[in-house]
Amino acid sequence: MERRKSPRYPVYLRVYFPEHDLWGYTRNISIDGCFVETKEPIAEGFLSDLLLELPVVGCVLLKGYIHHSGEKGDGVGMQFVQVRFAPDQSDYYSFYAEFLKLMPQLEKLRSDYLDMVQKGLLKLQTLPKQDKK
Repeated sequence: MERRKSPRYPVYLRVYFPEHDLWGYTRNISIDGCFVETKEPIAEGFLSDLLLELPVVGCVLLKGYIHHSGEKGDGVGMQFVQVRFAPDQSDYYSFYAEFLKLMPQLEKLRSDYLDMVQKGLLKLQTLPKQDKK
């Protein structure tokens, strides 16, 4: 049974943890937190800064509590913390919240696209695998 208060959206965004010099990608995001796939674990209970790259907008700096590790040790679940005594933190969070308000529209657009693919009106397009050189 789903216990979350707010919807989660499956979104793949680039993430950087400055204190750990660790990169990752979101698996899903919500107003309350996100799950970040990482190659190295971060200890639960740790409070961490998180640079999150929002498409078109740019990077925002959020603060989150490492709530849990992924089942396979493949990432961390974060709960965002609004830092009321740091105005810039709240401003970054406000930009993130505004970005999140667009997600239902983007999901509808994605659904319409996939519907046209299923009906044979469009061909599903994907990028080729990129060689790592």
